[in-house]
Amino acid sequence: MTRKWIMRALCILCLAAMLTGCGREPEVTETTIEVKKNGQVVHTIIEDFSESYYNLDELESTIQQACDTYNASAGKEAVVLKAAKENDDHTVMVVMQYADASAYSAFNKLALFVGTVKDAFNAGYDLNVTLSSLKGDGEQIGKEDLLKMGEKHIAVVREAVNVRVWDKVRYGSEDVKATANAKTVSVTDADMLTYILFD
Repeated sequence: MTRKWIMRALCILCLAAMLTGCGREPEVTETTIEVKKNGQVVHTIIEDFSESYYNLDELESTIQQACDTYNASAGKEAVVLKAAKENDDHTVMVVMQYADASAYSAFNKLALFVGTVKDAFNAGYDLNVTLSSLKGDGEQIGKEDLLKMGEKHIAVVREAVNVRVWDKVRYGSEDVKATANAKTVSVTDADMLTYILFD
């Protein structure tokens, strides 16, 4: 085995490691709704847990009971508690997994829709909205433009939360703020229906 071959192999391994790292999603540090391409929704909740009367076991038990009750009613395991842990900075992180956006909405009593623009229109969502480009170039699109983008994907939420989707976000409502990750945006208004258009 020659030195040249070894160096070439090391270069390939290093490149593979770099590519693997690039493919990883950034660590979640704020409450985030992540919508996966297969339809599943992962809700990572990060909240202050510094008060002495907070009890992680009680919190976990309460959430699990709520999941069991919902799943029994739904007739399937639509909501799963994946993790509940206290972090070193005295915050608690709870990770919930939902079969789809409908399960998330029903369990949390909060609006969440994910699908194509065409699906959203057929589901009765009002697309008479103005969305702004996240490039910061001032470009805006309206209902007529959206209807021409029937196969593009759209997420609709009504809560102040980070939203991560599986492809690049292009446009959003006025309360949608870009983040360092092109697939993640911050929604700042909990009272209005927020629209997020992505590839």
